[in-house]
Amino acid sequence: MSTIDYARMQREHPKQKAALTRAMNAWRKSGKEDNSAVVKACRAAVQAWNEIGCWPDDWSHWQRALNDTEHWNAATDLRDL
Repeated sequence: MSTIDYARMQREHPKQKAALTRAMNAWRKSGKEDNSAVVKACRAAVQAWNEIGCWPDDWSHWQRALNDTEHWNAATDLRDL
């Protein structure tokens, strides 16, 4: 069983939230066509959470951002990134 790196989560989580906000703004600015920045921010967050050993309580913000920026019939699960 691995331990959770709480100190790293406290450092990384605010940066991840800011990156998601920037990605969502870029998506809106692109005319809601290109969600690559959102996917990249989500993928980076999931990778970091897995390395840290836990996901934050507000992980669903990243899932909702992914859902909001995909086509209506797409269903990418955040765990699959």
